[in-house]
Amino acid sequence: MNIKVKFFEDKFVEAIGAGIYEIYVQINSKEELLYVGESVFVLVRCATHLYEIIKGNGYLGFTKEMIENYNITLAFKLLISEYDKKMRKAKEKEVIKDKHPRMQSGISDRVKSIENMISEMTNFLNK
Repeated sequence: MNIKVKFFEDKFVEAIGAGIYEIYVQINSKEELLYVGESVFVLVRCATHLYEIIKGNGYLGFTKEMIENYNITLAFKLLISEYDKKMRKAKEKEVIKDKHPRMQSGISDRVKSIENMISEMTNFLNK
């Protein structure tokens, strides 16, 4: 496996609580925002995302072949700490609308289909 992970390097303690997070993929000098989410337990939620990605079944566009054949870095970043659920959801939607994460449909935290995400990731990796 060639995936490296940057897991809340500068805000690890803050990520234990509630907030809004971003997941980026980095390869060579390219970086792309994949996903924006919110959770009451950011660290736990992102560990779940990482587990699903590493399985290589297409989650957020990653196949086993991609994981084995590319030098990929995944970066999990805490955007803001926020304990109020209503505020988190509103800010999450705003960030998704403003930043257009590659794997999201643009509606809250809804992701594209697996096939669509794999196609998006393939296009990104082969640029």
